[in-house]
Amino acid sequence: MLQNYLKIAIRNLWRNKLYSALNIGGLATGLAAAMLIFLFVSHEFSYDQFHQKADRIYRILSITKYGEQTVQTTAMNAKLGEMLKQHNPEIKDFVRISKIDNPTFKNGSHPEIKFKEEKLAFADPAFFNIFSFKTLDGNFNTALKNPFSLVLSEKVAKKYFGNENPVGKTLLLEGKKPFIVTGVFAQMPSNSTFQFEVITSMATYPKLDEERQYIWEKAGSFETFILLNQQASVAKVEKSIAQVGKLTGFFDETSKYSLEQFDKIHNGSSFSGHQNTKFAYIFSGVAILILILALFNYMSLTTARATIRAKEVGVRKVVGAERLGLVKQFYIEAFVYCFFSFVLAFLLLELLRQPFYDILGLQVDTVFMQSPIFIGIITSIFFLSILLSGSYTSLFLSKFNPIEVLKGKFSSQQNGAVIRKGFLIFQFSVSVVLIICTMVVQKQLDFMRNMDLGLTKDQVLVIPIEESPASKIATLKNDLKQIAGIKNVSHVSTPLYKGVNSWFTKSLVSKKEVTLFSIDSDENFFKTVDLKWKNPPIDSKNLDSKIYLNEIAAEQLELGKNPVGKSVFLFGSKPSIVGGIMKDFHFTGVKSKIEPLMISISAPKATETLYGSIYLRLDSKVDVQAKVAQVQQLYEKYPSEKPFEFYFLDEAFQKTFSDEIRMSKMFFSFTSIAILIACLGLFGLITFLAEQKDKEIGIRKVLGASVKNIVFLLSKDFLGLVILANLIAIPLAWWAMQKWLQDFVFRISLTSEIFLLASLTSIVLAFVTVSYQAVKSAVANPIKSLRNE
Repeated sequence: MLQNYLKIAIRNLWRNKLYSALNIGGLATGLAAAMLIFLFVSHEFSYDQFHQKADRIYRILSITKYGEQTVQTTAMNAKLGEMLKQHNPEIKDFVRISKIDNPTFKNGSHPEIKFKEEKLAFADPAFFNIFSFKTLDGNFNTALKNPFSLVLSEKVAKKYFGNENPVGKTLLLEGKKPFIVTGVFAQMPSNSTFQFEVITSMATYPKLDEERQYIWEKAGSFETFILLNQQASVAKVEKSIAQVGKLTGFFDETSKYSLEQFDKIHNGSSFSGHQNTKFAYIFSGVAILILILALFNYMSLTTARATIRAKEVGVRKVVGAERLGLVKQFYIEAFVYCFFSFVLAFLLLELLRQPFYDILGLQVDTVFMQSPIFIGIITSIFFLSILLSGSYTSLFLSKFNPIEVLKGKFSSQQNGAVIRKGFLIFQFSVSVVLIICTMVVQKQLDFMRNMDLGLTKDQVLVIPIEESPASKIATLKNDLKQIAGIKNVSHVSTPLYKGVNSWFTKSLVSKKEVTLFSIDSDENFFKTVDLKWKNPPIDSKNLDSKIYLNEIAAEQLELGKNPVGKSVFLFGSKPSIVGGIMKDFHFTGVKSKIEPLMISISAPKATETLYGSIYLRLDSKVDVQAKVAQVQQLYEKYPSEKPFEFYFLDEAFQKTFSDEIRMSKMFFSFTSIAILIACLGLFGLITFLAEQKDKEIGIRKVLGASVKNIVFLLSKDFLGLVILANLIAIPLAWWAMQKWLQDFVFRISLTSEIFLLASLTSIVLAFVTVSYQAVKSAVANPIKSLRNE
């Protein structure tokens, strides 16, 4: 019997090629989109779950309030971890982690093999004991014990040493400091918060240079993780942090301290640096909606063809078929459709996976697709699809009264028409909501891109540089000025849109706490990025040894009407003289309000070490590509361990809202899929309606009806439903986008044009979809339809 049902299902699929293609194509597209999204979502919520001790690993977090400013940090004193372990038997072990960005290493035996790494991580010997990363070569009980020992990922080891065993070999940091490779570990999984490629011992940190020795002894710059014997000890250990911290000698007693569970950091911590979790929730909803759209498509087309299958069901019932048997038959048909849809969906998944990763800016390990969590999701979707797609049709068709059907009394208008209309309204309501969301997100992006930032970001070339003597930087700047087409050259230690430092001070009048964000640069910075003055410097040719505040900083410090020349007392430093007041400008991006800013200008000694970036203001008429090549040629004349690299200031600015750009691309992609599915369903329904009204159309044409009349007859009901879908979708989209826009300090207003354009788009798409088949039916020869029974 099962074999018979299967044959009937395949025969029906093959006999009705158009409907089968619409059903399978629509369902496969929806499934592929849903699987892509759930791949991303399951990956996000699996972060750090692979660590065997994840539920007992905690990170120390401190929260400090400076006036109205709340500062959160994970940077702890180097002594804290060890002292907590001594005073708390509940702590089994600890590990401190610190990082250096963009270090350059080269092979000690082959200096020409040189690469810049994204990070160099410092870690205690317990790192590979606490965290469950796979090790490949070396003794990892001692690999991170001695100063200047180094462990490499498998990929990095191959990059420097090829197929040779790297253990025992030497790498030079910045061409100077020799490190001995003591181990090789496997690539960290893509769902790991840590993505280290090069790790050195924590014992190296204070021996690397004088600055880090000072931080080691008298400051705090270390993420500290502790491994507890059991979760129940969290509250007790949290209480002890402040007490034990005092014993380090460098501890802020005004701060509040807590423990964050390690495997919750990625999805719940403000320090995770990820917006992907927010996207996971948003697009989980989108995935479910697209999947429902695809399943509704299947059910809508199947119920529409119920009249054709009705006689088959009637005959089967007359010859003894039970309702349960018919239910099985239609579920097997649903299984066949879902099976072929899943095969096609997996092909689409493989085709679209990498472009999808590129949109999100992430990479998911291939092995993750074989993980129990993802396989479980896909299996659940498969069986849920069969259950939902087969449910209505099996119950609907199997309950027909065979006598009424065989007498020709069955009418599809009375059985399922309301359901089909409901499906169509739902499909286009979802599509219109997504269209509006896509348009609003894009409009907000355009608004942020074109905002007046208070500076000129275009034509500014930025060259990151390695730590170098001030004399070398000065010579390089002078040589760059000689290149035709370069209008201004400046050195900045803290580049715009890449993060800023901060100082804490108080108002001169009310003694209110004020947090000043800080940028260190030279006197050419103001001209290079074209900053404007509110209170210009008294001596514009001598800007050294002063600080320059923005309007908000001057207001919060209560400097009065004539702030130039007044002193500001920064925490832990000598008084600083205010040289001028700049007009406010956006220095961190446009997603948040402008904060108090101080630009510090000083003339460094020739032997003083500088770092950061060089800014070049290019003439608008130059050939940018040729000028970059010329700058690179000059840069490479100077001995440097850092390879030449560059970016443009407008690119750095745009990256400050990269999350919104990704969101816009995803909305566009999935809106297109939703519209495609809705239009496929609509096309199937209008095709079916045209078949049902075949003779009516023929008679109307014989009696003189025009093509226009026939098209209107077939189209009016569908277009009315699409208009109703718009009336439902617009309030929902307005509410959702109002909530989303509240996250932006600077935002657009929701105008009627957006909603009108979205409605018009959906109506035009529906009309084009309907018109194709309507016109085709209207111009057909009526004789063919009237002479066939």
